[in-house]
Amino acid sequence: MLNLPPLALNKRRPIAALAGAFLAGVFLATPPVAADGIVAKVVNSPLNSAGLVRDSYTALNVYLQKPEAQGIEFFNPEIPGYGIPPGGRIEVELGGGFTRDPAVALDASAVHMVSGTPQQGLSSKRLGYGSHEGANKNTFVLTASTEAGLPAEKLLPRATVEKLDPIPNIGLKVFHIGLGAFAFTNRGDTGSVTVRIIDRDDKVLASGSAEVEFWDDPRPQIHPNNFLHKGRNHIWQRVPPGGTPGKVAGTLPLTFMLFEKPTGTPAEVRDWRAGIVGAGILSRKQLEEMNFTVPAEIARYDNGLILKDIDNDGRLDPRKDQIIGGVISGDLKGYDVRSFEADGAPVLSQATGTFSERIGKRFGGAVMQVFFHTDYKAGTYRPTFALLKDPSDLKSGDGTSYTYTVIAE
Repeated sequence: MLNLPPLALNKRRPIAALAGAFLAGVFLATPPVAADGIVAKVVNSPLNSAGLVRDSYTALNVYLQKPEAQGIEFFNPEIPGYGIPPGGRIEVELGGGFTRDPAVALDASAVHMVSGTPQQGLSSKRLGYGSHEGANKNTFVLTASTEAGLPAEKLLPRATVEKLDPIPNIGLKVFHIGLGAFAFTNRGDTGSVTVRIIDRDDKVLASGSAEVEFWDDPRPQIHPNNFLHKGRNHIWQRVPPGGTPGKVAGTLPLTFMLFEKPTGTPAEVRDWRAGIVGAGILSRKQLEEMNFTVPAEIARYDNGLILKDIDNDGRLDPRKDQIIGGVISGDLKGYDVRSFEADGAPVLSQATGTFSERIGKRFGGAVMQVFFHTDYKAGTYRPTFALLKDPSDLKSGDGTSYTYTVIAE
């Protein structure tokens, strides 16, 4: 039986409190149409179930990057993010099919800066920045409250300020659009996001853009999440070879937010909150011990399956329960990933409201924690956790996914 971290209990013994909710991003299985410069990609918001569905509200994350740290490498906490130049500004312009609702202001409730992922939000009130509408109605203009600007080293998430993370995140790495207010709607086939960092003399210091395809239909969603751990950073954790985040002192289990596929009218899809409750992971080794062969249609899930407990017996069995996704190895294999256990049963996902009524009411979803056991080999492990686009059809392909980074050193 695996040892539980202090906050982990099974679904018969729910956690009493849920601390720290900020913002995050999710890696989609479908890449953006195009991306360049300092914008790596545009993805669905991790706190909304329909943020990229056509004709629904716009709720998304804009992932940034640097020339020397492209894509996921930019989220290494040892690499600082961006800041707001002295006397300057950052512009975030939504184009293409993103359609503005003129009744919603482009203020800090509609756009939020984030340092790292998951959920390391940068408080506009605490740090002193705001947003207003730019020269065109589709552009957020973010400025600091003083002429000194906000250099990266002053853009610190709560976990860094409270010295909770072994390696703190510093600076802007993500924009979360559509958190407290939804100023845009998704129309047509694609939308585009352009980011410009501009100095006091109107010189563009850095810029980039990316396109994203809108979804024809809603889909189940999996996101990184840190609601259970006071806003701490869950990616790029470091453990000894053979170590397990969540068991090694100072580390955390890999944690997710899960949403069921939204259904109903456009308004019901837009406001969907239902989480995937009763979900967990059986590792490759566990499946082999059960003499279960992974179906050929999902052979890409080579390091475990994500299942939903259909018969509510508190256990996972791929012959009885629903396969809703799986784990894709990445370059380094030989690791083991599974739900941890309590009293001989897996700890399955629980509705967010089980942990915090307030946060559950606001965001909905369900929280799932898993243990990731690295192989006895140093290196960078990148498991991808994916959900099927349609859980009733193993041939439907992946809908949403997220790739965690774990360093064994």
